[in-house]
Amino acid sequence: MVKAKNRLRWMAALLAAGTTLLALPASGQGLVNGYWFAIFDEDQPERVPGPDLGDFGGLPLTKAAISIGHGWDPAELTIPEEGCRTHPSLYGWRSVGFARIWEETDPYTQHPTKIKTWLQINAQHRDIWMEDSAPPHPSPLEPNTWQGFSVAKWVGNQLLVHTDHIKGAWTRRNGLPTTDQATMDEVFLRYGDVLTHIMMVHDPVYLSEPMVKSNEYLLDMNGRMDAYPCYPADETPRPEGTVPMYLPGMNPSYRDFATRNKVPVEAADGGAQTMLPEYQDYIKKLPPNPPRAEVDKATQKVYAAQAEHDKLMIKPGVKAKQAKDTP
Repeated sequence: MVKAKNRLRWMAALLAAGTTLLALPASGQGLVNGYWFAIFDEDQPERVPGPDLGDFGGLPLTKAAISIGHGWDPAELTIPEEGCRTHPSLYGWRSVGFARIWEETDPYTQHPTKIKTWLQINAQHRDIWMEDSAPPHPSPLEPNTWQGFSVAKWVGNQLLVHTDHIKGAWTRRNGLPTTDQATMDEVFLRYGDVLTHIMMVHDPVYLSEPMVKSNEYLLDMNGRMDAYPCYPADETPRPEGTVPMYLPGMNPSYRDFATRNKVPVEAADGGAQTMLPEYQDYIKKLPPNPPRAEVDKATQKVYAAQAEHDKLMIKPGVKAKQAKDTP
């Protein structure tokens, strides 16, 4: 009789524990925790050495974005203000190196409150709030940040994240811009030791439709995160106050990618139409590129004008009018 009563008590306790567990929200919490190493099974040339100047094909760009891309000068990255600038969350997961992901939980309920990520390159640190623990959304008057404001929820074993309040930055490392109106939706999905990250970037100014990219990471059981010290420095001698850039139509190199690879300039400029398979048929109707020799001649002409301009800028006693009139 006593043994029967004890069995009943144990069964009641187990049922109570099971009821408590069932009451907790279903989630895939813990699935994305760990150290992850980027694997470049797609887009390797774009993500590691970096994309060519003028290589915008396959991206849903507006004409405004293309115009800004044509004016970008890679030398911009050599000025001290840009040397240690971190990647925005819109681009960070396409960088190289390790990624670390871990949870923060409520110490009493053990309910996850946020997921933190740290990307090695440029020490990108981001807080992703779980939607039932997130603080109020930042006011429009508060400054936007590089990582933005991220809120997430679990749907089965998929972590869905929405991010906004991001600084105007870039979507590709060859001068393609985003505004501070840009937002991003992400999916983190783990399959075995592989973490798939899918990002969808929306920008009403520079993207005519969402730009979708995917990245994959491999779990490293013995991973570690090394420090990423960075100190601004003058790496390239130039006149004080000079910021490398080109006015619209003045970049001598933006057609190099197209002519070198025999890609029509119009196709290299991108746009939503270049994302579609049938665009391959349209390309055949485009006129051929100008001869490479003609492009090189125009390039050298612009470089010579720029060099003459730089001499005037650094020569002491030059009148402001002379510098202003220089092409």
